[in-house]
Amino acid sequence: MQPSSGGTLGSEEPPDQGHLSRFVRDYLARTGVSERTLAEKSIDPVTTLRLKHGWMNLLVHARQDRAPELWRLRALAVGMGAPARRIVELAAAQWLGLDVAEVDTPSGSVVVTVPEDLSPEKRERFVRMAEDMARHLAE
Repeated sequence: MQPSSGGTLGSEEPPDQGHLSRFVRDYLARTGVSERTLAEKSIDPVTTLRLKHGWMNLLVHARQDRAPELWRLRALAVGMGAPARRIVELAAAQWLGLDVAEVDTPSGSVVVTVPEDLSPEKRERFVRMAEDMARHLAE
């Protein structure tokens, strides 16, 4: 389904094409917001620069060939109503190959860097262990 304002409501792109790109695709699909509308809402609070639809489309379809500038990540966070730190972490995962996991605790979230040589099963176990440790620290 294509929205009349341009852009897409998610994508059929493979899910392994980037952490930030996937996060934005999921947001668009979940909220029904178009790429164009998200770009219009995405204004960096520091520079007041706004994202362009063409850039957003490249991001959504994982066709950005380099990591976005920090102002773009801050703008995207504003547009999505997401913590800027989360957007930066997802960009680091996509463009720098860092595997990060966010662990929620009663006092906030903690981000851990997951060792890159773990199998999917060991990665899951590592994240569960981090969650357990965070819960114990919060008690």
